[in-house]
Amino acid sequence: MKMTLQIGDTAVPRDAGVSGSRSGAGLGWKSRAIAGGCALSALFLLAGSGSGWADEEAVPRAVESLNFTGLAELRVLQVDLPLGQGTATGKLGLAGGRVTAPLGDRFGIRLALGGGMLTSSGASLQPGSRSLVNAGGDIFIRDPDRGYVQLGYRWNGDWRVDRTDTQIADSEGSLHQLLYSLGFFKGDFDFELGVGYERFAPELTVTTVSTGAREEFSFSRNGFRLLGGSTWYAADSLALGFGVEWGRKEIPGFDNGVSSSPALHEDEFQARFGADWQPPVASLRAGTTVGLSVGLGYYTAGFREVTVGAGPTTTVEIIREFAYDVRLGVTVYFPGAHSLKERARSYQ
Repeated sequence: MKMTLQIGDTAVPRDAGVSGSRSGAGLGWKSRAIAGGCALSALFLLAGSGSGWADEEAVPRAVESLNFTGLAELRVLQVDLPLGQGTATGKLGLAGGRVTAPLGDRFGIRLALGGGMLTSSGASLQPGSRSLVNAGGDIFIRDPDRGYVQLGYRWNGDWRVDRTDTQIADSEGSLHQLLYSLGFFKGDFDFELGVGYERFAPELTVTTVSTGAREEFSFSRNGFRLLGGSTWYAADSLALGFGVEWGRKEIPGFDNGVSSSPALHEDEFQARFGADWQPPVASLRAGTTVGLSVGLGYYTAGFREVTVGAGPTTTVEIIREFAYDVRLGVTVYFPGAHSLKERARSYQ
């Protein structure tokens, strides 16, 4: 499963109550070092790879021509909540698109924008609906016969308003990600490895209806993730993919004299399987092609409390949750009726 920029590039936002948000400080030195190292390494490798490939003659262009891919997607989710809270269900609808353009012969740029709505019900602590917006971009150097080096940025935002007879809760979440990845092409297989830095900064405003009093809360989580995946082009019109990710977010502890919280680590793991199919009668009109995509996903997240005392540091797992989803999507590609492999390696 290729992990180049998609409009649905976002983990489904978790309810703050389920995730156990804690107030914390800003960017720590470890997170700064990870982010700076990723960005610096990416720039060096992009430059080095570009000079090496540029010495060769007759290397195909990174992006053959300007192209557009649109996507409409529906996901059905089930979440097994921690601490015996039961099961929550949800439906996520997304729509948007991405544009890929050449930057000279060796480089390319990819920009994406999408949005949608998440609705949840069941045992969720915060049932209701949530608005989502996803945006981002990639800059990459690519040889369609060998592979690519890519540096990307993602921003995911979500908003919701919860109203009761006594209060109004207005929440906003913002996730920033810096991703660096390498891809390799071999026959009918594509392989990808990557590392990313991320910062999640949700905010919550609670207004008391009777008095109009407002309370504001903000939280921050900084972390990194490792990812890998592969795609097999079983036929010109069929691609099967598999991807895995593991990540850790740091949640700083605090002690203000009134209340306190230990530092936490949130570990996340996800595995995804997907298939893309381009039907034989996929051409709607000259230069436009449609396709279908399906997928399955498995996610798990857990918090680990880190306590530092007189003795050695101890790590204790305190909660864990699991989620599953089924995905169905429709894609529209313009221009050209290329095979899925040619489209992924030379255009998108």
